[in-house]
Amino acid sequence: MTTHQAHRRPAVWALLAVTLAAVLGGLTAPAALADPAPMGGRLVLVLDSSGSMAEPAGDGQTKIAAARTALTSVVSKLPDGAEVGLRVYGATVFKRTQAGACTDTQLTVPIGTGNRPQLQAAIARYKPFGETPIAYALQQAAKDVGPVGQRTIVLVSDGEATCAPEPCAVARSIAKQGIDLKIDVVGFRVGGKARSQLQCVAREGRGDYYDADSTVDLEAGLDRLSTRAFRPFRLSGTPVRGAAQQEGAPVLAPGHYLDTFGTDRTARYYTIKRTMAKSTLRAGISFRRPVPGGSVIEAAVKLNTLSGETCGWSYPLSFEGEQGVATGSASSWAGDYPKECATDEQLVLTVSGGRDFAQLKSAPYELRVDEEPAVESTANLPAEAGDPAWTPMPGATPREIVPGSSFADAPLVAAGSYKTTLMPGEVQLYKVKADWGQRIQAQVSVPELGAATRKAVDVGRYLDLDVISPTGEDVYAVFAKKVPSGAGKRAVLDPNGTVKGITTKEIRYLNRDGANNQDTGTSLPGEYYVAVSMTRKTDDKAFTVPMTLTVGLVGTAGAGKPTYVDGATPVAGESVTPSSTPSPESGQPNQASGPVQGRVDGGDSDDSAPVALVAGLAGGGVVLLMVGALLVVRLRR
Repeated sequence: MTTHQAHRRPAVWALLAVTLAAVLGGLTAPAALADPAPMGGRLVLVLDSSGSMAEPAGDGQTKIAAARTALTSVVSKLPDGAEVGLRVYGATVFKRTQAGACTDTQLTVPIGTGNRPQLQAAIARYKPFGETPIAYALQQAAKDVGPVGQRTIVLVSDGEATCAPEPCAVARSIAKQGIDLKIDVVGFRVGGKARSQLQCVAREGRGDYYDADSTVDLEAGLDRLSTRAFRPFRLSGTPVRGAAQQEGAPVLAPGHYLDTFGTDRTARYYTIKRTMAKSTLRAGISFRRPVPGGSVIEAAVKLNTLSGETCGWSYPLSFEGEQGVATGSASSWAGDYPKECATDEQLVLTVSGGRDFAQLKSAPYELRVDEEPAVESTANLPAEAGDPAWTPMPGATPREIVPGSSFADAPLVAAGSYKTTLMPGEVQLYKVKADWGQRIQAQVSVPELGAATRKAVDVGRYLDLDVISPTGEDVYAVFAKKVPSGAGKRAVLDPNGTVKGITTKEIRYLNRDGANNQDTGTSLPGEYYVAVSMTRKTDDKAFTVPMTLTVGLVGTAGAGKPTYVDGATPVAGESVTPSSTPSPESGQPNQASGPVQGRVDGGDSDDSAPVALVAGLAGGGVVLLMVGALLVVRLRR
């Protein structure tokens, strides 16, 4: 950015304050236990210090004055434990023809904690001066944040680079340092080549790009964004290293484990040892979704006998959102698998990267291993659950909630209503405990939007809602009836107001004999997850929409509970990370201010799937989407 560029308004600095506060908010979250590196993250802010910052900002002050005001406000709110640094570029060399202009960048405040006074002093000295060596500044910023852990670079620019090399190529190179490093970019009133260049930096840097045009673009969500966390995807578990071959593979008991995909296509091998005769073994995997990526990730999780017979497998499925997650699970229970899958003392679990290896190379993943005893008899157990019908949920006064961005930090919610806001590209996760005889209903309501947010939402925006089983299976009831906005997982986000619902089948033991995930994934009680996301576009401004999440548990808790052999109980690999929504002393989940759903029986009174329902699922064109969904669940089966 040089001195002859057009005047800019201070919206970029408001957005910068928003982005910095949002990212830093994530640094305050408690670290997952046993993670190999601090999960709070490290951040370096890369600021333009070129000469045009002395120009008027359009509101009676200069752009540099607007920047100082915004940054000072943000720094004053920094938590003491935030690891933050400040780097500027174009601050000491006036012209590109002068020596050192294209390497003119300085880390004015090294990354560290408790450095609020140093940050404030650096902001006070922050002055406009020279050129725009974006690529070199990014290279140095990558060194600033270090080689491991959650790392974020926030770049601010209102024009294209004036120095080689090409910033997009540099961002691509930086991204190879690991999936836990991302580059977020704020482009202020840019267009043409400059905008394309900055978008490419964010895309190749696995980060987010935001356009800023004026303060009007930020009116709808500015207050919320100023304190919001860009919560990084967190994994938890006991560190373990899978073997490169079956021989010598580590033995896993039920629990949560943490490992990484290899540096080549070699699978990771683990041995799972039965502790109960004829028990059902389940293994689930979760990791950050590769970006960009499709819905089915070409990784694989498999359970085999020691002799190589297949017992269970799946390709992990990714959920919507650019900060999304991918999950998959394998079970030893299936009628068409060899009997050894149910009787052998040991099974072999393998995790491989498949064709997505380039994106998954060295990426961390979480393993959950569960063991369920054999039952005494299935004669008196309820039959496999049919397709449910939606049960209306009475309204309640919603309470504020901070959503999770991963399974490790998902808040535990009871039946009730909760209010928060949702950003484009974000995936929010909530934990719900469900028992035998119950099914989960979840509904997201977005009110009529204000003028500024309505403009930002525009057209073709979608709201996605899903339910994930304790071991990572996609368990929404595909043919549920009377569900708000249809039984699919997606609804068009209407500026005049949107309501989207989703439900599971009732949790029953014999669901394990079903044909797909919605059945097998609801064959065991435990901690399920509701996932909420909103699609984003390449030209998005930073905005939020208000939303209310209503959760209900339909059915009689404990109904259809099986009797296990010798009085044994299932052993589940529960998370080692405390929930961010603690339970009260009674041991029961926190309740919302009013009940949303009491006990409702008879949800499966009609097992048919009328043609009218299929025609209305998820809006127009859904027959093809329905076929695709069925193909996915069949493939994962």
